[in-house]
Amino acid sequence: MIRHEGKVFESEHIILDEGIYVNCKFKNCSLEYSGGDVYVQNCQGEGCQLIWRGPAQRTVMLLQSLGLMVPPAPPPSNGPTSRVQ
Repeated sequence: MIRHEGKVFESEHIILDEGIYVNCKFKNCSLEYSGGDVYVQNCQGEGCQLIWRGPAQRTVMLLQSLGLMVPPAPPPSNGPTSRVQ
């Protein structure tokens, strides 16, 4: 596992699996997690997007279907909306 301590990540795509993150800050990052080993301690995130893949994505879908996790809100639209069915 790769250890990151006291690091500031800004506007990066980070694959969390197989990482150790201690006292780190994530600013406007996309954080990808696939269900592998990861350790996070005393970290902060600001304006980040979480991306779930593989087993992690299936776990999120299960939690959402059981009502234990709220699905993300759709992005805001700036103009009139239309639906195609």
